[in-house]
Amino acid sequence: MESAAAPVPDYPLSLRVQGRLCVVVGAGDVGRRKARGLLDAGARVRVVDPVAARMHDLEEAHCLPRAYRPEDLADAFLVFAATSDHDLNRRVAADARKGGALVQMADDPAGSDFFLPALLRRGDLTIAVFSGGGSPALCSLLRDEIDAHLGPHWGVFLEIAAALRRKRLTGSDSSSYNRNVLDQLAAAGLAGLIAAGDRDAIERLLSRVLGTSVSLDQLGVSLSKGSK
Repeated sequence: MESAAAPVPDYPLSLRVQGRLCVVVGAGDVGRRKARGLLDAGARVRVVDPVAARMHDLEEAHCLPRAYRPEDLADAFLVFAATSDHDLNRRVAADARKGGALVQMADDPAGSDFFLPALLRRGDLTIAVFSGGGSPALCSLLRDEIDAHLGPHWGVFLEIAAALRRKRLTGSDSSSYNRNVLDQLAAAGLAGLIAAGDRDAIERLLSRVLGTSVSLDQLGVSLSKGSK
């Protein structure tokens, strides 16, 4: 008896959709949530739904209050089939793929090209929890668990790490060396110092670990977003 093939893992990534056309077919709760997330990411959003009242809070989107037509997907980068009609969602998916777009079907994760994670943001730091479409609710639960332990100071920690990388103050292009610097900063309690707003202690720590005079002002980092 042949054993079942091992499932192929997904390839998680973060897409930049700014300025790209993304189409949402269906403006129920799920569709509006997708559209709002796309608008927040700077995408050009087209929403199609025969009930105009469902799109009242999507003024920034190009709203088409009518039944779906295949031409609605012209030039789309991403397509979301988010109606309550399974057959319509499948038709939208087929039309999207004909045009070369990636598609997500709200009622058929296994038949979708991508999944959306539950997100937790701390400034530019983003934590994404995926379930392969298996249980978005569990992703949200785990996101909330992480939220309780990951304060805003981690966003400031990222700002410091990014500034060090940009300015090459770590003195090497070696990723292992840069990781060593971050390990030292983390082990010395940088996150806690940021949360406490202890600027002097942070300055001393940066100088000690980096072996040079490095200040938050020099790095262009403010503590106001990370302290309690």
